Amino acid sequence: TAIGGGGRYDGLVEELGGPATAGIGFALGLDRTLLACDAEGVFPAPDGNVSVFVVDTTGGSHATRLCRILRGSGISADRAFDGRSMKAQMKAADRSGAAIALIVGTNEVESGSIVMRSLSSGEQTTIADGDAVVAVRQLLANQGS
Repeated sequence: TAIGGGGRYDGLVEELGGPATAGIGFALGLDRTLLACDAEGVFPAPDGNVSVFVVDTTGGSHATRLCRILRGSGISADRAFDGRSMKAQMKAADRSGAAIALIVGTNEVESGSIVMRSLSSGEQTTIADGDAVVAVRQLLANQGS
């Protein structure tokens, strides 16, 4: 199975009524390329060292901002990138091995808050957006992570 193809296309423009023009081209099949990379072990396996997974049902910009703040404070953080439902993002959080999920929805954005959930116990609390780093550090310390 080919993952890509290409070649020289000299004369193609001329055949279509244009001037004589040299040309080359190629294409890759993204799905086949990713499958080949996976088969060759190009992508590292997740190491389970994610402390926080940010779930954002508002489009992603809040998750990006929170991840940047957490990472800048030395806390490993990840998020989903494909606009999945909250349920799917929570499953991704569980699979990531994260200890904590920070959940941002429209209500949280409007109130300037974040829901912080311990993924081991399921307990959750609402915190102020600006207190995320301190609250996450405290919960991680209490969990021994």
